[in-house]
Amino acid sequence: MLAKVRSIKTETITTPLLVPAFSSRADPYIQTILKFAKPYIVDPILISAYDVYYKRSLKNITCPNAIFLDSGGYECSKRFDISEVYYLKDKPKKWNIKLYGEVLNFWPHNIPTIAICYDYNKKGMSINKQISSAKNFFKGESYFLSDILLKPENKEELAIIEIDSVIKEMDSLRDFDIIGFTEKEIGNSFLDRMTNIAKLRSAMDKADINKPIHIFGSLDPISAPLYFISGADIFDSLTWIRFSYFKGMTIYQNNYAVLKQYLEFKTDRLISQYYVDNINSLKSLQMQMKKYISTGGNFEVFESNSDPIERAYQALKTRIGGEL
Repeated sequence: MLAKVRSIKTETITTPLLVPAFSSRADPYIQTILKFAKPYIVDPILISAYDVYYKRSLKNITCPNAIFLDSGGYECSKRFDISEVYYLKDKPKKWNIKLYGEVLNFWPHNIPTIAICYDYNKKGMSINKQISSAKNFFKGESYFLSDILLKPENKEELAIIEIDSVIKEMDSLRDFDIIGFTEKEIGNSFLDRMTNIAKLRSAMDKADINKPIHIFGSLDPISAPLYFISGADIFDSLTWIRFSYFKGMTIYQNNYAVLKQYLEFKTDRLISQYYVDNINSLKSLQMQMKKYISTGGNFEVFESNSDPIERAYQALKTRIGGEL
């Protein structure tokens, strides 16, 4: 079984982790969302250094037990993720690795923080050079745990990362606490993504590298479990802000109001309610993942999604050609 509980260095943070992301790219009123969600969040969240620098998100957040601090490339670029339903057209402000470094310099050290390497414009760079660049970036940053986000070596717009190129650099990845990829860049289909994750996890197991795999842009009741059973461990996305979770599905927010019988709620009240419900749904899904591990791979823990998840797992076994 590829899915396991894994520790992040200090062993105070363990996987699987479902990480709600906050970004001005999804909603310009990010401070309002953060303040509202604070009482309901105790597990890790992800925020952007870009938003911190331009005071769009809070600097001193005391509610979660850890923070993933993203490098800010997403907010100042036109790239999209699979869950994106619209693009806020605010003109991006100046952003570069120097400004990201300034955020790290004043970042408080009272909360465990996982810093994600500066990945903007890294597409087209060899995996070896990306690893070297990330090592240089994290040099001297002892207060932070390191999360390397690897990009395709091909510069094409829809390029996919060559997982064999990553496997060849396996020994060099030991220096990082977490190894990350975006969902859209690790494969062209669900099965391709699952296969690449499984191949990487198997290679890491053989090399005795028990580090978590982080899939950026995946945080829903179907895709996250699929990547989890394939060997990934950490999942984040803005999906929980853009959509509503309902009975194992990700749905349009207005439909959620009808299905949950919140018919009388005004828009502001509805939005605040589905944020709370979504956070609770993520907690429930995270518990399902832990039960999957503790039961030795019982797909029934995924409830209404158990059949499609098990079918996907069988398809993965067929693709890989053997037991997992």
